[in-house]
Parts: sequence; C-alpha cells; structure tokens
Amino acid sequence: MGCVGRLRRALPVAALAAALSATLAACGGGSHPPEAAASSTTAPPTGSAPAARTTGTTTPTTAATTTTRATTTTTAATSTTATTTTTTTTAPARSASSGFPTIVNQAMQVLQPPASGMEAPKTLPPTKLSVSAEANKSLDGSYSVTLIATASPEPVNSPDLGPAAANPSSDLGTFSTTPVASGGAAATYLQSALSNCDGHEQPVRLTGTASTTATTCSTAQGPAVVWDVGSWKVQVLDEGGTAVPSAQAAMLAGWLAAHSLPKANRGVVAITVPGSPQAGTATTSAVIWYLGADIYQVSAPRGELAALDLAASMRPWPAVTG
Repeated sequence: MGCVGRLRRALPVAALAAALSATLAACGGGSHPPEAAASSTTAPPTGSAPAARTTGTTTPTTAATTTTRATTTTTAATSTTATTTTTTTTAPARSASSGFPTIVNQAMQVLQPPASGMEAPKTLPPTKLSVSAEANKSLDGSYSVTLIATASPEPVNSPDLGPAAANPSSDLGTFSTTPVASGGAAATYLQSALSNCDGHEQPVRLTGTASTTATTCSTAQGPAVVWDVGSWKVQVLDEGGTAVPSAQAAMLAGWLAAHSLPKANRGVVAITVPGSPQAGTATTSAVIWYLGADIYQVSAPRGELAALDLAASMRPWPAVTG
C-alpha cells in the first residue's frame, strides 16, 4: 500500500474519502493534509470521513407536457370537431452552464437536486477519443463524476459505458465533492490523514526550481519528497522503491510555479510513482482540498500532472454570474 491508495471509482464519495484518510503518507509536518490516489492495491480503509451534512434544496426538473383533447359534436346536418391544446410547464432544474464542456454539463445535470458546493472542470483531459461520463450522487449530498474515453459519445451513465469504464486506460479522471457538517469537521478530517516520516529527514533543493526547498525522508511505502506551497502540502512518493523521486518532484514544482491550485482553506497534492512491480505501472496523481464545509477531490491515473491540470480548471457549477 502506498502513500496514496488507488481510488475506487465505483465507491460512493464518502467511502472514497474514508479510504483516502487511511492510505496517504504525508511524510513530514503535522499540520497539512496529504491524501491521494495511487496505482497499487490498498488494504481495507480504517477510520471514516466526517458525517456529511444533509442538503435540503430541491429544484424540480423541467417537464413539459402537451395534452390534446378532441370533442366531436354531431347533428343531423353537420359534424363539427373542436380541438383544445393545453401545455403545462414546471419550474426548470439547475440548467447547463456556459463555459463548461457539454459532457460536464450533462453529467452535472444528472446530479439533481443540486448538491451543495458543486464544482466541475472547465477543461477536459486530452484524448483523441470522445469523452463520456458516469455520474453518481449519494443520499448525503456527496457526488462524483468519472470522465471516460470512448470510441463515440455515450449518454451519461449509459449501460454501454461498461467495457470502457472497466478499462483503466480509458479512465481520464474523477472529480468529487463531499459536504461535511462544518469547516472544522473538514479540517479535522484532513488533519487525521497525516502520517509522519519514519526515518531521517534531509533538505533538498529541487533541480531547476531554485526557490523550492523540499525534504526527503523514508516512509513505510518508500522514499518521498515533501514540501509546502502556501496552505498546500505536496508529496511525491516512490512506492515500493528505493530511489528518491527527485525528477518527478522537480517536474511538479515547475508546474506549481506556473499554475494556480484551487482556492482552499487547506489541501494536499500527492503523486505516486510505481517503484516496484507490486506498485503497478502507472504514475497517479490526486488533489484534495477543503473550502468551507466541502471536501473536494480530483484524481487521475495518467501521469504526474493529470489530476493537477483537471483540478486547476475546477469552478463553481453552474457558473456564477452577475
């Protein structure tokens, strides 16, 4: 099991959050929240996410129905037919939002009534194929959307998505939100996910990023590089290996110097590099943060920066206007 355990797309979001808190090794610092996705098989999660708050907003969906009533009156001399058309329209649901990809709007509209603190990406992961989606919402108001590469566009949650959804190479990333009782509960949850280094810590200057000073240390899962960026804890782990993942850490530091992370009270970026056959073959990334009383998570299995690119484009949905 690595610093960041593999995220299971099929689980409810609250369960994902619980699994994350048991599988992330933050290595250093006791006040920042490391947690993320990895390519290895994880042990059953221990602990649990904070109780989700109940969201009570219900917006009726759009329904337009047309009823045609035909009345026939017959006399000895003539026959007259009168037709009356009645149209009934209910209040619209939360509608598609401009600036978001069509498939994202379609997936978010499935999550009606709208969850609290909904956010979605304004850009899609790069792929030569079409992008389809699976969207799931729990009774506690948490939701998740998984983007899937498909040969042709499929409706959201189409049964035909099964083969592609089961293929790891088709997984483009997952974004989710778990509402909790309060900001304090979110902070406590992230704090509980911390796991300290179990060996000697040593400062290191990341190549090509003179302003970034990090710390290397050993963990039960392998050597790691850890540093802070504002309110974010950043961790790169060589899972099951012996080499400090300095090259991957330098790449991540360069990205962070040129891009902005989502607005957050506190967050964690976690990259897991497979250092042994047991750790799999794919480098995975995850970005987890909380803002107010909502815990957000973006994960992706396609390299060091896949989740960061997706997370950087996350915005409130629908778009705030005015």
